[in-house]
Amino acid sequence: MIVSRSVDLHGCKVAEAIRKFVDFYNGCVRGGYAGRIEVIHGYGSTSGAGMIKHALRGFLEANPEKVDHFIAGEGIGNPGVTIVYAKRLLATPMGGQRSESSVGSRKGRTKRGATFEGSKGRY
Repeated sequence: MIVSRSVDLHGCKVAEAIRKFVDFYNGCVRGGYAGRIEVIHGYGSTSGAGMIKHALRGFLEANPEKVDHFIAGEGIGNPGVTIVYAKRLLATPMGGQRSESSVGSRKGRTKRGATFEGSKGRY
């Protein structure tokens, strides 16, 4: 039996989705949970871009010292989820601004006007 916790990011803008994920993840770490965290973000059927998925995975890739590992849902037959295994607390993104280490793998602008680009871009 796989023990898992999950957070659903549907309906969030990119910046708020990352903040919601970080808050949930950090709550798990603070509570001593070291199991599987299922992040439900969808695969981008509404916008076609999968902006949350790409931003989340970019953020995870930029924080390898904090995350034990993660599995892209495509590898388990569901591109709308990412499976994360926690290791240490993540820094909370501030006010929708991207830090140099927390971005998605795509370039563009959110509906609220925040920019994001590449793995070394801004959030």
